[in-house]
Amino acid sequence: MDDRKRQINDLEQQKREQGIFLDTTLIRLGEGLFGRITDLDGDLTFEELAAYRKLQNTIADSEASIQAVEELIRRFKELEENIEVKEEANTACSKELAVMHGRLGKLLLDTPHGLGESSIYTDFCLPYRNQAEALYTKVLSLEERLSGLEEREGGNVFTWIGKGAQGLVLRSFLTKAQDNLEQLRRTVGERYTRHAHEGASHKMITDETSDSAAYRHEGAGNPVIEELCATIEEKRSEAQEIAQYLADLKEEKKTISGGFNAEGGPLKQIQAYKNQITHVRDELKALYRRIGTEAASINGAECREIIALLVKPEDKEILDSAARTSRMMHDDEVTIRKLQASLDIDDEKANIAKIRKAIQEKKEKIAQLEKNIMEFEEEIQYSEANIEKLQELL
Repeated sequence: MDDRKRQINDLEQQKREQGIFLDTTLIRLGEGLFGRITDLDGDLTFEELAAYRKLQNTIADSEASIQAVEELIRRFKELEENIEVKEEANTACSKELAVMHGRLGKLLLDTPHGLGESSIYTDFCLPYRNQAEALYTKVLSLEERLSGLEEREGGNVFTWIGKGAQGLVLRSFLTKAQDNLEQLRRTVGERYTRHAHEGASHKMITDETSDSAAYRHEGAGNPVIEELCATIEEKRSEAQEIAQYLADLKEEKKTISGGFNAEGGPLKQIQAYKNQITHVRDELKALYRRIGTEAASINGAECREIIALLVKPEDKEILDSAARTSRMMHDDEVTIRKLQASLDIDDEKANIAKIRKAIQEKKEKIAQLEKNIMEFEEEIQYSEANIEKLQELL
């Protein structure tokens, strides 16, 4: 490679590095100058100041928007976790209520009617007692049949197969009857607590031993039943609070999710704000560089008086560095142009020599062609003279 080309490559690389350094220096200088505006007395205004403040406000607004979206994401995750916890608590509470309703229903249905204190439950249980007794009788009957089938011995393989099939059918019927009986008990227990809660014959009193509210019958009642009713009422209140809190959480989650969907998703929103910040910061850097260039009075820029007011003595080093780098870049550019001109001259000379050679080759070819023409003309003259001699013989 020609040494001049190598020098050009080295100088161009050096110039690129100097350009990066100069840009960084001027951007830092411009940024520092803008930062001093608020420290000066009086109102200092110039054309670029409004653009600077607008860009700074845009960045601040975008960063605040990112924080808001990130806070919504955090809250959304928190809501999901809380909803999961509350749904588990709601499910557990519902299961506990179902168990307690079943216990209460069994106590109500199993209490002998017409006997002293228990007579107060007779009217309420009357619509369900026949169904309960029928189911209970059915359960006992199926249990007895299944027990008798299992105790039966003897028989061949077909008998065993038949017993197995009957056992499966009986167990299925028994399970269904037990489930129906348990469901009836839960229904009775749940309806009774609602009746006790809503009925005019019940009132809320304070339990002095437990400091909790409970509903008790005005007349004499089964203390076990009444205590269980009070416990159920407390659990029901707890379940209602959980259900309401869960509904509020889901509504808030729905609102946040709706906002995300309308804006194209939280991650997309954040990326859009980040892209905007990057674009605005690029504009700020261009603005800093322009003001820094003016303050350093390089590249033909004239420093306005209002910009000169922002320059302080401690800026001398950075100003000198910018000016020195700018001169070095200019010197390198001049050297590159000279070297490139030298290379271009050599290329032009080489091109001229090439053309001259081509011209010479063409001239030599023309001379050869002219010589060939002369030879052809001489042959023609010879032929014509020979024709004349031959014609004299005719």
